[in-house]
Amino acid sequence: MLDEAHSAVLRQDCRRRKVRVRPYSESVRAFVLLTVFLVVAACAPARNETDAAAQNPCDVGQYWTRYYNNTGHSGTAVLARCEYSVGGNFTGSPAPGVQADGFSADAIGSLRFPVTGQYRIASMSGGVVARVWLDGELIFDHADTRDWGTDLATRTVEAGVHAVRVSYAGASGPAVQEFSVSQVALGPASVNGNYFAANSFLNQPLPPNPAVDPRSPNWVAALMHHPDVKAIDVNEDIWTTAVYHAPAGTPTRTVAVRNSGKSIEIPYLPHYLPTQDADAHIAIIDDTTGCEYEFQSFKPDAMSAIAQATYRVNTGSGGHVSGPAHSGGELSYLAGLITPEDVQAGAIDHALRFAIPINAPTYVYPGTRSDGTVPDGVPEGIRIQLDPALDLRTLKLSPFQQMVATALQKYGAFDADVAKTFSLTARSVIDGTRYPIRVDDLPRELIGHLRFLTPSISSTDIQLDTAADPGCRQQR
Repeated sequence: MLDEAHSAVLRQDCRRRKVRVRPYSESVRAFVLLTVFLVVAACAPARNETDAAAQNPCDVGQYWTRYYNNTGHSGTAVLARCEYSVGGNFTGSPAPGVQADGFSADAIGSLRFPVTGQYRIASMSGGVVARVWLDGELIFDHADTRDWGTDLATRTVEAGVHAVRVSYAGASGPAVQEFSVSQVALGPASVNGNYFAANSFLNQPLPPNPAVDPRSPNWVAALMHHPDVKAIDVNEDIWTTAVYHAPAGTPTRTVAVRNSGKSIEIPYLPHYLPTQDADAHIAIIDDTTGCEYEFQSFKPDAMSAIAQATYRVNTGSGGHVSGPAHSGGELSYLAGLITPEDVQAGAIDHALRFAIPINAPTYVYPGTRSDGTVPDGVPEGIRIQLDPALDLRTLKLSPFQQMVATALQKYGAFDADVAKTFSLTARSVIDGTRYPIRVDDLPRELIGHLRFLTPSISSTDIQLDTAADPGCRQQR
């Protein structure tokens, strides 16, 4: 494990500046702080789209990924395919025909950067040697397989198509490589009371006739035949999250975070309690700053938690670069949460959040990691939709069920975590929340009318929060 400071100089004929970031170095059970100094080149010019795709036969936004049964990326690839993201959280074979130990992968993507501005490059690596390039320039060289952590760099990039390359190799044991390039700029706050920015993926309705993933029928069948899936559960008590608003002047307390070995100071009052289940989720919103602090396995008596992440609840997207490991796909607990305000209004005007038992160890954006383990399972971050052609009036749904089903048709839901059952989440009543009507699970028959959509979000399309954001309290 490395504990000394590291530096990297990114050379290009552009203005350069020095930034300091504090990513994590992760062992299997603990994160240890690394300080990384980066001299960041400030402008990467766009490439001709044809030139950027010269080594990538996939569509713009995808990665041409070649897998080898050796650690040197040598010889003939045993598998080459187009992928929507890079890597995953592998305890076995990363892909069909690829051995679990002694493998390597080389992913070349042609990514469209929609606006000229600052972008954050994030590479979470553990148990692997990994390297990252932007337009042929080496950004990260992660050479020690014992060093688990997230490398961060900020670049100003010209709008257009750019070539991004990530190569990684695992010799033995667990292999983790998760990657994103996302916008730094925050968005405008929602005006309808929704969590997160108005331009967040959570607050955008689906377009007409979105493409359906060709694997969708198999995944739907797997859910329909899963012995623990009896309905689409809606969790409003346990296995969700409690939410508290901390007004100006709220005293602060320090919470020890076990998986990082660090701590964070947050606004806190004694009646802030987590959900009463093994996850013990809690979300605390600082009303003064719009910063939201989420904890997994929060223990108020000890002021400790297993994991924690910080989000911009008004102007962020609801996504986070890989690193905190507090939720399966690194999506906020509030991302897609059904609230009493939604129900009181009679309509849910945002996408929902779901968890299922058949997630893969891979992810698609806006997810940035996965805690799934099912080979050929569902990548975390994927979006589902209830068939909009289904006439809900024929199903004799309760008012709450009708409201949720309508939201699933209009906005869909994002795969955010692994669960024993198929579940959606609503704000927990343990925090004093009360719903104006009964909260009902959705009937099992609706599962057969769901469809998993072809991934359409690139990480460059969205903003992702990070532990390097100085505008909110972070772990130290």
